[in-house]
Amino acid sequence: MMHRILIVSDDTFLRDLVRLTLADLGAEVRCTADAQGMRTLCRRMLFDLVIVLRVGIFLGGDEPVRRLRPAGLRRPAVYVLSWQQAEQTVLSLLEAGVDQYMTFPVSLQRLRRKVSDELNRQL
Repeated sequence: MMHRILIVSDDTFLRDLVRLTLADLGAEVRCTADAQGMRTLCRRMLFDLVIVLRVGIFLGGDEPVRRLRPAGLRRPAVYVLSWQQAEQTVLSLLEAGVDQYMTFPVSLQRLRRKVSDELNRQL
């Protein structure tokens, strides 16, 4: 079974940078620009990992992590990559169910290693 990763960002440069970083991990990588696209794709298929490149998606109060995961499942894992945020924002993200928070500038090798470890853990 091939793993599936979804990258969510309206910044095409960052989205492509992350996509290319993960390109040869043996996973199907899909991309979307916004929260609506994320919800639509996650209703159509089960992703192993969703990587969001902006915290704004999580600040609307509609519990996006809960809406992404079917009841009782721990998938998809949700990673957020963003510019430095206030400690309270980061804590709110983690309390909302985000599995990993990383700040820019992020080491692409570190991101790749974390994603690879996450996918291998799910086997």
